[in-house]
Amino acid sequence: MISLRTILTDPALRLTAIAMLTFGGFAAALAPYQSLLGVRWFGFSDAAYSAIYAGGAALSLVCAVGVGIVTDRTGRRRNAARLAAAAGLVGAVLVFLADARWAYLITHLVLFPLSSTLFAQLFTLARLGASTHPPEARGGLQASIRAFFAIPFVALLPLLALAFAAGLPLIYIYAICGVSAGITLAIFAFAWPADGATRWQDAGSGLSLRAALQELTAPSVLIRTFALAVVLAGIQLYMVLTGLILTGTEGRDTGDVALFFGIVAGLEIPFMLMLGGPLARFGPARMIAGAAVLHAVFIAVFPLLGGTVGVWALPLVAAAGAAVILTVPMQYLQDLLGSRPGAGGSLIALCNLGAQIIGAALFALGTWVGDYSTVAWIGAPLVALAGLSLLWLDRRLVV
Repeated sequence: MISLRTILTDPALRLTAIAMLTFGGFAAALAPYQSLLGVRWFGFSDAAYSAIYAGGAALSLVCAVGVGIVTDRTGRRRNAARLAAAAGLVGAVLVFLADARWAYLITHLVLFPLSSTLFAQLFTLARLGASTHPPEARGGLQASIRAFFAIPFVALLPLLALAFAAGLPLIYIYAICGVSAGITLAIFAFAWPADGATRWQDAGSGLSLRAALQELTAPSVLIRTFALAVVLAGIQLYMVLTGLILTGTEGRDTGDVALFFGIVAGLEIPFMLMLGGPLARFGPARMIAGAAVLHAVFIAVFPLLGGTVGVWALPLVAAAGAAVILTVPMQYLQDLLGSRPGAGGSLIALCNLGAQIIGAALFALGTWVGDYSTVAWIGAPLVALAGLSLLWLDRRLVV
């Protein structure tokens, strides 16, 4: 827990952690209900919602890459964070007050995709803030800051479930998002140091758009990004399969699903806070490889134990693997472009989108060939192989 104490005493890291917490609140409130709002509340068809979701995801990637390149070139990271937080605030307030389809479209196709760049930006700021500390402590600091993003998923979601069960209209999701984005905006408008006045050196790179894109698309970078996307696809499979397998088992219902997710999410946070020591000892590549194998074992075993009491031993395994997979790859990607932290943040967005696409493809393949268990048994070895491939790609660095 040394990393946590350091974060609380370092002003820049403390502000980054608070911003990660509030942005996590934004994501935790919106993510589980976004499709429900689009289809049930605003009345979009399934096909229309799919098009909206795909369009928003595509623009999110473009925005993330653009913001990463521009902030590296200019060094104006505070302005970029304020713009992203303001976009989230305006979008949430617009939908909440207008309660209309046009507002949903503007927000989810333009404003929220721009706001979503905050995730990678906050990782970039965490990396820069950690750079003022000893090298062996930096990985643990970044992992601990990522843990703050997970806290609202444990603390806020149960409260929302109770509120909606008591009759709170679903549209109030946007009020919660607006409050979260407003606090984040206030952090960067009033508390964050001005660009150029930080404790770390962050001069603009001056790279042209073409030169920056060439760095991002170098074969050595893309192949590692793809491998990490496959590893992260394991998280996508876990999110999709858990509910389907548990509710498809006699004697289990949605309450078991919520409990399982809650236990895993709750265990992930302490695991993330304890990653500093193992990271310093083993390094990112070994940690990712080990976590990928561990998480693959969980995915493969889950269908076999879903109907038994043994399934309740699996959250510990799932959380241990996921804590690493959800944090260390972000650091690894930024290390690929160490002198360009913003571009490294762009790789995070690319990797996350790739994971979603790969996860969807594996799900489609598995259900076409067999059933939900088949999805798990196809995906698990690929996740493990992708993690181990990083050891081979980085073999000169990990020996």
